[in-house]
Amino acid sequence: MKKFTLLLGDIALLYIGLLLTLWIRYGHVNQALWDQHWRPFSIIFAIWLIVFFINGLYEIRKVRNDFKFYSSLLQNLLINAAIAILFFYLRLGGVASHIRPQTILVILICVFAVLFLSWRRIFYQLSASRSFGNNLAIVGVNPESLMLAEEIINKPQLGYQLKLIVNPDHSPLPEKFQITPIIKDISDLKNQLIKHNINTVVSINDPKYGPEVARYLFESIVLKIQYYNLVDFYEKITGKIPLVSLERNWFLENITQQNNRWFPMAKRLIDIFFSCVFGIISLPFLLLLILFIKLESAGPAIYKQQRVGLNNKIFTVYKLRSMRKDAENNGAVWASKNDERITRMGKFMRRTRLDEIPQFWNILMGNMSFVGPRPERPEFVEQLKTAMPFYNERHLVKPGLTGWAQINYPYGASVEDAREKLQYDLFYIKNQSIVLDISIILKTINTMFNISFGR
Repeated sequence: MKKFTLLLGDIALLYIGLLLTLWIRYGHVNQALWDQHWRPFSIIFAIWLIVFFINGLYEIRKVRNDFKFYSSLLQNLLINAAIAILFFYLRLGGVASHIRPQTILVILICVFAVLFLSWRRIFYQLSASRSFGNNLAIVGVNPESLMLAEEIINKPQLGYQLKLIVNPDHSPLPEKFQITPIIKDISDLKNQLIKHNINTVVSINDPKYGPEVARYLFESIVLKIQYYNLVDFYEKITGKIPLVSLERNWFLENITQQNNRWFPMAKRLIDIFFSCVFGIISLPFLLLLILFIKLESAGPAIYKQQRVGLNNKIFTVYKLRSMRKDAENNGAVWASKNDERITRMGKFMRRTRLDEIPQFWNILMGNMSFVGPRPERPEFVEQLKTAMPFYNERHLVKPGLTGWAQINYPYGASVEDAREKLQYDLFYIKNQSIVLDISIILKTINTMFNISFGR
């Protein structure tokens, strides 16, 4: 709902900004003047909104009302100004050939910048305000509930205020949570919810006191409070699924029936079309990269590796070689951040993800999709299946060139990194859709741009 509110606000301000700009420029606004400008500028506005989306300006859980965020806003405004200049002065498609908006464009950018920055500042201040916050209570203490509590405390822009922690089994709590009211007597739960004006209750699923908690929560149902279990609310806030709280029933309820029969077909058609398009476009770059790889180090430029795919099927993935020829003479090893085996050209390709260009062939052949969990090597899969629960369930879908985990978590090279990324992978598997896939692809483009230019 907050994302939609932000989007509607931005759209309204774009047209308000155009209206104010015409009034400033001409001293009046009549129907003919408005009709002359709103259509070409609507195209510009649509592009601007896409740029905002790609750059994460609608990700409520990631943004903060601080200098870094407003610096990002200004960068996006500059990018959109450049796009508008190109559109009008190159007169793409002749759409805007009937107007010369030199002065209008300058005024609009200034007016909208003021409106936009003011609107975002007001929105995030209201979201973080205690007056408008949604008062929240967490019932039960475990590692995941404490992680959720920390997320709520550190990100007030999410719109929740942690007002109460219910600790029925008297678990030890870190000192940083002591500022929040804590009760241990669950029999007084209803009165405490009223006292702290609680709007939302999040309860952990713990068999130790599950029935007792359910009984007292049921008594407070007349309060018209929103109730969530920890897994669902944690997913809503963080965009990932907590592993420790998962049980087999979660997969039966959320995975087996989450997609209709048309989704896999549509996804496959999209994969075929874009793998052909991007494969053809990238061919000249591929040949150039192969040449640079061969000039720097001996060995084949195209590297083949075994990976685990859909339903644990082993397939061969193709990549541009980014390491020395003898990098794995002693067997498979996790790649580290400053791995000495990586060549200079390899560092550049990994940073920009150009080493994955040959995987368009894997997508065309059906071994991979554009979006999905990162395919892992069989040696590491066996290790990770033993180290953490439900790791094998990430193979319920095709692996992807990019994915929800890849855009939300930096490159990982350890069991702990794999554990964190699995939580994002499970979120994707549960919520996969064409809309989510498009969102991930757009954000991947932004990630590549930021990495390439050191942002």
